[in-house]
Amino acid sequence: MQKALIFIAGAAAGFIVGTRSGRQTYEKMRQQSHDLWHNPAVQEKVSEATETVKEKAPQVQQKVSDLAKKAVHQNTDASAPNIPTAGESLHEAATTTPAVESPTPEIPSPPDDSSKGQSSL
Repeated sequence: MQKALIFIAGAAAGFIVGTRSGRQTYEKMRQQSHDLWHNPAVQEKVSEATETVKEKAPQVQQKVSDLAKKAVHQNTDASAPNIPTAGESLHEAATTTPAVESPTPEIPSPPDDSSKGQSSL
């Protein structure tokens, strides 16, 4: 019993000391990150990156659009899922059924049941 109480007291003391030092470390890291973010040099680079993204966005959009159109045209397999064509919405493409003719499977005729119940001895 005494060992358990000593263990609990040690764990509680470690928790309290760890929490205080952990909080100090957290506050120090938080202050450093705040200072870094509000540094004028960092804000200048953030602004430059934002402007670059704004300038390049239309080019990237056009490139993605061209690649998507190319992928649609390359996919001519009739068993592929419906892909919207020009002027067709995603909903229209999803609700239309492709005109794919599948061969009708041959159904074997049932065996002759006339010999049922008769045994050949």
